[in-house]
Amino acid sequence: MVGKTGVIMGDIFAQKLIISGKVVGNVEAKAIEILANGRLEGTITSDELVIERKGMFLGQSKNNAKEVKLIQDSQKSIEMKK
Repeated sequence: MVGKTGVIMGDIFAQKLIISGKVVGNVEAKAIEILANGRLEGTITSDELVIERKGMFLGQSKNNAKEVKLIQDSQKSIEMKK
């Protein structure tokens, strides 16, 4: 958790991240929650993203589940070609 007065400048890897302060960097987590007055600037890779009213997100969001599915589908295609 990043508290109201907390500031992190760097990449974060976590199971769950709750932000009420400021994060500048890339974040990879299963669940990310940006609370009111929380701010995240960077690229998010996550299965679940929640942004409360007055929370701010500037950047790009990617979904983990889609990437895993695409990898599995491409592996199946390769196996079928053999």
